Amino acid sequence: KQWYQRRVRGYKKRRKIRDLIKAEREYVASLPGIESDEYKPSLEPGTINLRSMHPPYYSPQLRSQTREQTEAAWAKMAEWQEKISSAKGTDRLELVKEMINDFKLVYIVQGDPLTDLRHPTGFYLTESLKYHGIARGIEGYMVLNIADDEELEDTCIELSECTWMPQLWAGGKFVGDWRTVTDMHNDGPMVQMLEGCGLSSKLKGCYYDGKSPLVKH
Repeated sequence: KQWYQRRVRGYKKRRKIRDLIKAEREYVASLPGIESDEYKPSLEPGTINLRSMHPPYYSPQLRSQTREQTEAAWAKMAEWQEKISSAKGTDRLELVKEMINDFKLVYIVQGDPLTDLRHPTGFYLTESLKYHGIARGIEGYMVLNIADDEELEDTCIELSECTWMPQLWAGGKFVGDWRTVTDMHNDGPMVQMLEGCGLSSKLKGCYYDGKSPLVKH
């Protein structure tokens, strides 16, 4: 009898989890701005309270925008990527400077941050931004892909005086490489940095001091 009761309790628990995940997927599908690939749920076994302090897919800034604003942000990012890539073979230092000053936050990375990271260190910076709710499609945010373009990488290194990639710029100023940004996320200053450049962090007001940083060295 006890064995049977344990099986029944286990079944009810699994069914409850399935129902919660199904409800969460339906909720996420109903949100505006969902075209951004960073804004999709990434469910893991045992994840129930998906709308808690920092579910990895939730971007309040993206959700608050209209569809037109999100589409315009994507178009602007694509336009700058094309402009810089098409200038290959020329001195692009001033062009990159202009691009950095045209955005609140610029993420320079080798490959696509979600689907084609060329260097494993890119994972740390990508995850740090994701957990603060920073996603492509947010107005003022730019992701510059420098993969397969050594000249452009050299230009970015010259501009930042830092040889490590990926890199982050905020408010026209160099923030740091992946190690610096990961430490800022783990220790807390990243919230203030994002606020300072005109964006906001969804972790503002949340307690985390490195004991539950979500990003591990």
